[in-house]
Amino acid sequence: MADTILILGNGFDVAMKRATKYTDFIEFANNLFPVTDNQLEKFLVENNINIEEYKDNYYLRFINENRYTLGENWCNLEIMISQLAEAIDDLKLNADILYREDKNFLRVNHVDLLQGSMVSQENFASKFFVAKIFYELFNILEWNKLERRVAISELNEKFIYHLELLTGLLEIYLSYRDYVDFEVNKIAPVETALNAIDEISESSVISFNYTHTPYEFFKIPIENTHYIHGEIDLNRSKSAVNTMVFGIEDKENNVNSDLIPYQKYYQRVVKETGNLYEKFFISTKLSEWGAAVSKNIIVFGHSVDPLDKEIFEKCFEIAYEKRYNYRFIFTYHTESAKRSIIKNLAIILGKDKLVELTGNKNVVFVKSDDVDGMREVLLD
Repeated sequence: MADTILILGNGFDVAMKRATKYTDFIEFANNLFPVTDNQLEKFLVENNINIEEYKDNYYLRFINENRYTLGENWCNLEIMISQLAEAIDDLKLNADILYREDKNFLRVNHVDLLQGSMVSQENFASKFFVAKIFYELFNILEWNKLERRVAISELNEKFIYHLELLTGLLEIYLSYRDYVDFEVNKIAPVETALNAIDEISESSVISFNYTHTPYEFFKIPIENTHYIHGEIDLNRSKSAVNTMVFGIEDKENNVNSDLIPYQKYYQRVVKETGNLYEKFFISTKLSEWGAAVSKNIIVFGHSVDPLDKEIFEKCFEIAYEKRYNYRFIFTYHTESAKRSIIKNLAIILGKDKLVELTGNKNVVFVKSDDVDGMREVLLD
């Protein structure tokens, strides 16, 4: 029987009817102060969590102040983080717009003028928000004594710190969801195309999620799961720090030290998430004919966004190099989602390579709720 590797994105948890969308998290954060839910209060006390330090997070504040002007992307936190980080970088390169002409004083009394000068610029909402935070902190922290770019570097450190707080708050929320769903309500898995997989508990998992859903629903051992972006672990049983990677697209050949802390590859390094997933592609079993056992590599609930380009490139590269029979099975929820996955794969692999792989049936597509369709494409 073929081995199974599951590559799971947040769409997997959502398909299981779990409230793990960014919109769920934002709603939770917006209604967190004061804590009025007895169940949540009990959870916070039991985990010794001081929720007060998570108040007034810059990123959540930005979304709440601008959601009606940001279009459909207002709920995508990673896009918001990217826009704010780039706004800080841009203002550092053009610091003079924050100061009076030829004087080392801020335009504190001319915020509206600043807004008017920025409104036609790309990424205007982010730049103006960053400028407002700069004004709020300028006198309090005596940044008037600093050289202009140094002052904005100090601002950047504040945003990096707030990103760490946001990541911590996300860990609290997802841990609470695990507690409610699995310990209190004891929810059951929803039927999906994954029901076609025999002995799913023996699968290996590459998880882009932070939750423990594969273990809770399918009893896939934690040691068979690589949390490529870290996992929730409030008790710090595995690491002394929060290992969750929560940031922006890696900028190729970008050595800007101001932006690096926001980037996923940097966070994967400092949080030591590693590359255990590569071992899942090594075949350790032989068929009765002495050949390496085939591998079904099932991507479920992941948009295959180029944000994670390097990981998917590596998965394809290793599967090809090992020269066993393999098949990547990409599941999709809607036809629109399928088109998006194909577009992203073309970006990651190249159009010609994608045509080759689909022609050889190394890449196939199955609707996420089509159990029979999944059975038809699984390698034996």
